[in-house]
Amino acid sequence: MSKKQFRNMIAYEIYPTSFLDSNDDGIGDLNGITSKLDYIKGMGFNAIWLNPFYKSPFKDGGYDVEDFFDVDPRFGMMKDFKKLIKDAHEKDIRIIIDLVAGHSALNNPDFLKSAKAERNEYSDLFIWNDNPWEKSGNLISGMFDRHGCYMVNFFTHQPAFNYGFNRIDDPKWQMPYKDKRTYLAREYLLKVMTYWLSNGADGFRVDMADSLVKNDDDKSATIEVWKWLFKRIRKEYPNVFFVSEWSDPKRSLEAGFDADFVLDHWDNFYHRFFRSDKNTRGTSIIHGNNDVSFALKDMKERFDAAEKKKAYLALISGNHDTWRIANYLNHEELKVFYLFLFAMPGIPFVLYGDEIEMKTSNLPSKDGGYQRTGTRIPMIWDEKKNHGFTSNRKPYLPFDPENKISVNKAIKDKDSLYHFICELTQLRKDTKDLSDPHVEIKEKNRVFFFERGRYTLVMNLSKKGYPIKGETIISTVPFENILPSGAAALIKK
Repeated sequence: MSKKQFRNMIAYEIYPTSFLDSNDDGIGDLNGITSKLDYIKGMGFNAIWLNPFYKSPFKDGGYDVEDFFDVDPRFGMMKDFKKLIKDAHEKDIRIIIDLVAGHSALNNPDFLKSAKAERNEYSDLFIWNDNPWEKSGNLISGMFDRHGCYMVNFFTHQPAFNYGFNRIDDPKWQMPYKDKRTYLAREYLLKVMTYWLSNGADGFRVDMADSLVKNDDDKSATIEVWKWLFKRIRKEYPNVFFVSEWSDPKRSLEAGFDADFVLDHWDNFYHRFFRSDKNTRGTSIIHGNNDVSFALKDMKERFDAAEKKKAYLALISGNHDTWRIANYLNHEELKVFYLFLFAMPGIPFVLYGDEIEMKTSNLPSKDGGYQRTGTRIPMIWDEKKNHGFTSNRKPYLPFDPENKISVNKAIKDKDSLYHFICELTQLRKDTKDLSDPHVEIKEKNRVFFFERGRYTLVMNLSKKGYPIKGETIISTVPFENILPSGAAALIKK
């Protein structure tokens, strides 16, 4: 099926641990998510990106997978996942789940089999060298009886699946990625994907999608592996959706992904426009940075790459790994950001709680979150004890008193960001031009124009008002003929 089927997708990211606790143990769970599907649909979202819920020791927030084929007890059971899928589909909501393709947890049974001293059918499923004393690079030794070191994909407790190597530095143990022994990892990943698709999942967000083949500087081998995988999985599941954590659309879309995230990296238009500060690349454009050339060039290259492949950029408000956007922008600036997010080509992704302007807290690390922990705080539903997230129990993470807006308050306040996002999701669905893959980008004296068919998004980041001609469809502040400084409007020509 054509990738056009995804052009109207609007996704809501949920970190299961922190969304809603249904059994009063202080931790969010799948049934809690299921109970809030009407809330998600009511905002206008038609897809959920569900962060890991697999059985895990949670040394990296669930991205260290002990069992790829089961639900962790903290979230419920397999029947709860199936109910979430069933109820979501009845409400025309797709469920996109995280796929950890490059590594497992250290206590994964199949990794432990590969760690045995004697050869067995799992020995080549993960990357091992042949000498426990050669510990250079990402190699770890002294943990198991096998005579060698295992390679990690990220943290020490995340052993890398063996998709092989593109450049061979040590032929004694590094296998070329076309070596048939490395196909064990490919087949294993196919098995994982097939299992969850057969149980109703609609697609995958692939964690560290570019990390499969090692010594693969230009990612050509990793691209080849993904093409091999997509060719097979799409024979049985032609409508499956894949979005990559790659942030390089030229490569990820060449590999066959339907969409590629624009991540919170310092060197992209997303960061330069809205998130950059004195600790990164200096003042962001929305706060007065005069250098717009890099951001516009990067923006054009990314959107052109997506349009060329008839695929999409996945534009995020933030995610479980980033500081929240409300830490950088005030209420009116957030409206400018979200109007941009929903008016541009691609698939918008909004992190749970961003609709109520939740901010990242400074918290000690929990579940391997480190500086990311404060973004993964519990959802604020109401003003009661523990804010409707849990009852009669200390919540998994504390609430920050700086986060003063609850869902309950936001729904009652017609000027809230919650209502503005609801307007934008409806506008996106009603306005075909906004899901078109093409955009023309212009800038004059810090006034930005994004041509979207019959519509133009005007972002006035200059220091004076800008005269507007045409019908105003939606704007971040009320105005008549002059768009104020710091405001944005969608104009019908």
